[in-house]
Amino acid sequence: MHARPLDMAAATGHLARLDEDYAAAARLGLRTVRESIGWRLAEPAPRRYALQRAERMARAARRHGLQVLWTLMHYGTPPDVDLFDDALIDRFAAFAGQAARVLAPLSDDAPVYTPVNEIGFLAWGVSQTSRFWPHRHGGGAEDDSRRSGYEVKRRLARAALAGMAAIRQVDPRARFLHVEPLVHVVAPQDRPDLQPLAQQVAGYQWQAWDLIAGRCEPGLGGSPGQLDLVGVNHYHSGQWEVGTERRLDWHLGDPRRRPPAHLLADAWQRYGRPLVIAETSHVGEGRAAWLEDMARQAAGAMQAGVPLLGLCLYPLVDRPDWDEAARWHRSGLFDVLPPPADGTAAPPGAWRRSPHPASVAALARWQARLPQPQDSTMPVIVVLSHLRWGFVYQRPQQLMSRLARDHRIVFVEEPVRAEGPPRMEHHQPLPGVDVLCPVTGCDAPGFNDEQRPRIAPLLASWLAAQHIVHPIAWLYTPMALPLVEVLRPGAVVYDCMDELSAFQGAPAALRAWEAELLKLADLVFTGGPSLYEARRGRHAALHCLPSGVDAAHFSPERLLPDSAEAATAATLHRAVGRPRLGFYGVIDERLDVRLVAALADADPAWQVVMAGPVVKIDPATLPQRPNLHWLGMQPYAVLPYLAAAWDVCLLPFALNASTRFISPTKTLEYMAAGRPVVSTAVHDVAMLYGDTVRVAHDTPAFIAACRDALAEAPAARAQRRAAMAATVARMSWDDGVETVRRLLAPLVRAGASDTAAASLPPRHAAV
Repeated sequence: MHARPLDMAAATGHLARLDEDYAAAARLGLRTVRESIGWRLAEPAPRRYALQRAERMARAARRHGLQVLWTLMHYGTPPDVDLFDDALIDRFAAFAGQAARVLAPLSDDAPVYTPVNEIGFLAWGVSQTSRFWPHRHGGGAEDDSRRSGYEVKRRLARAALAGMAAIRQVDPRARFLHVEPLVHVVAPQDRPDLQPLAQQVAGYQWQAWDLIAGRCEPGLGGSPGQLDLVGVNHYHSGQWEVGTERRLDWHLGDPRRRPPAHLLADAWQRYGRPLVIAETSHVGEGRAAWLEDMARQAAGAMQAGVPLLGLCLYPLVDRPDWDEAARWHRSGLFDVLPPPADGTAAPPGAWRRSPHPASVAALARWQARLPQPQDSTMPVIVVLSHLRWGFVYQRPQQLMSRLARDHRIVFVEEPVRAEGPPRMEHHQPLPGVDVLCPVTGCDAPGFNDEQRPRIAPLLASWLAAQHIVHPIAWLYTPMALPLVEVLRPGAVVYDCMDELSAFQGAPAALRAWEAELLKLADLVFTGGPSLYEARRGRHAALHCLPSGVDAAHFSPERLLPDSAEAATAATLHRAVGRPRLGFYGVIDERLDVRLVAALADADPAWQVVMAGPVVKIDPATLPQRPNLHWLGMQPYAVLPYLAAAWDVCLLPFALNASTRFISPTKTLEYMAAGRPVVSTAVHDVAMLYGDTVRVAHDTPAFIAACRDALAEAPAARAQRRAAMAATVARMSWDDGVETVRRLLAPLVRAGASDTAAASLPPRHAAV
């Protein structure tokens, strides 16, 4: 399943002059529109469907090269359907399946559906207002009203899940965008005692998503995989005081407002799913300034690592008010102008569309500044990796997330064992990145001889369904080499980031497979100079590509003190005094746990903080001390906040066969954070960064180096930071990826030629 990546979009809100609306959208460079099929319109009688309107929209969108994001239920229901009756669930599922049957043949890309728009807002509307029918409010206690609202949420979540299942049976390509308002609630300035209530009210915004994701009431059928794409609606009125309901005025710059970029980060931190700003706009002359602000917030969120796929303006063409049909909002990219008032009846088509110049100009500016959506014709890189995308964020994720700007990335993880038939699980953590995890009934680890026959047909089937032919094969482990035959690649790249054969539990056949891979590969990278020297002379296109750093991500100046990440770091350090000596990374056989214990014993006042997942070693063997804190794995977004909270950053690696060739990515990350770094005598650290990192050759020297770092004089600190900044500036991931692009370019061109010449066999058809 791979939808066309989303970009600046618009919801049209009109049908009468649909072709003109879509033509206007296309002329503005928009590629995506949101449209409501309207269950209440499309099922006028029980299980009798009138989907001609949706067909018309689909065909018009196709003519103008637009992708439609379909909403099945936008508030309304058929007349005989009651939101307080479980019969709604089966009725909605049947309707969803029928809609998918009609639209699937008209969808070139994987169709994207919103089963039920704004479950939370609709539940509030029917339980506490008279805005939607059927409503139940005013006659009972407030708690009864809230309870009925939550019951509606549960029922609509069940209906959405049932609708998704029905759609998947018809069209397995389908993707799902779950849209809810994203809000911020505060206590009145003279009532700080209401802050707990404000937090409670703000917390209601998560309930619908939590039900879909199975975070609460998993018995309803929700699960993390069901929350595919998260759509957030945010308007200027989406921030208010609890109790008074007074809005936090955007146009007056109320300081209590929370920047939308931070709200987006909250949603990303909570769910880890790609996001879309599914609706936003302002009215009158403020609309262009609002678009500027929201686009700026979107850019800020993306720079902070939030995978934001698009921003949708509502509406494209202005609309009248819900309650006063004669009042127009003046909120679209186009205003609607009436015909001259001469007393005669206006003929059809007399109403005119007029672009709002400031809004159109703002749209054009931000279309040029924001990352552009990918083209479906982009060359594909299929990555075979021994590391999982959701594990520690390091070299594979850093490189592939950047290459995804001009390549489609298919990231294939090692298989996992689970009950049921073999299958390929799929998710999209970032725009342009598909992550595949083969699920088999086999206990054997990794890409070994027992697993490969099970993985190969799953992978071949998925690639065929996606029409992927002759991709670039990018291998992180030689054990995956036999799967290259399935890919029939146009080129093969080996990124040797570690000496895997030296790791604990390495397969005996790994060295032999690497020898074969070096013969076959068109291009070979190594993760540092030690690995490069070990393979020098074994391949004609061997390149040393040391790990880089995302300096902006770790810069202390870019940290947001009121962010969810800052709150997480503060909670983790709540009982940890100072000074703090910290490490983050994988905790395995490469870590010198005796050194860590000695460091904690060297001074009881020192607080040694160790953050990271424990793998391949027994956690019970880790040393325990009152001043030694094991925090577990933390998200990549939290790491800069951890480093900022430490006085010294540590690289306490053992010096053994498993660390002989390592080139730790975190070295540069610590340096970008401006922290003093103390390392054991790892060869690549000493060679690349020995002028700025304190390198110790034994335990006493390591402890002494930590004392020296803690006692650093201001002048020495300034000199060190300047040297670190200079090193970081020349070691960015962006520069490294430019090198990769330059070296890949001839392979991409050759692969394109191979694909175009259908009669020619692929260059690596068999291994």
